[in-house]
Amino acid sequence: MHMRSLYKIVIFDLDGTLIHYGSSWETLHDHFEALPRDVRANMDAFLAGEIDYKEWMERDIALWRHREPTSSDVDDAFKDHVPCDETRVAIDRLKEHGIKVFIVSSGIDVLARRIGEELGVDGAYANALDCDEDGRLTGRGECSVDPLRKHEIVHRIACEEGVSPDEIACVGDTKYDISMFHGVGGRFALKAKHNELREAADASFESITDLVDHILGEY
Repeated sequence: MHMRSLYKIVIFDLDGTLIHYGSSWETLHDHFEALPRDVRANMDAFLAGEIDYKEWMERDIALWRHREPTSSDVDDAFKDHVPCDETRVAIDRLKEHGIKVFIVSSGIDVLARRIGEELGVDGAYANALDCDEDGRLTGRGECSVDPLRKHEIVHRIACEEGVSPDEIACVGDTKYDISMFHGVGGRFALKAKHNELREAADASFESITDLVDHILGEY
């Protein structure tokens, strides 16, 4: 007999958490041959508070302009990004226990939605790349998930699902996921890349199987 989990919802970051690949933005920068110094300059401007996240997105998208990318090119860049079998089993176990699963990522929505569909999650939130009627990227972006304000999406999910934040667990792999931890009942690091995340988390795991064991009280 399984113990009843403390949580009704588990929210995962995507890049580096549910899939082994790192930032989906970095994947596109590599695919479209953006210059690393320009990528770094855009990041530095955001972290210094000189630009907001939407401006950072659109400055990054502009670095691909020379390739005239299309939505098909974006799909091709992500073709190898798939969840491993262990992750599929872990998510299935959560769902079998009646726990809803969501993705909240400051990465790219086409990837988040596809992974979400493959895993059968209840919802996926990420950022969109605007395309024209021919499928070409316009250079504009739709900012839905700011990496420093992920808690806003977490609390939106709580409200829409009629669940107390205390009944939500959030899982991430970098310091940019710490914002998800604000006010929730469970704060977990998975394959943590930064000590700041480990320190902010209730517990840290290297295996999603061990994480789910903990969430389900089967440890």
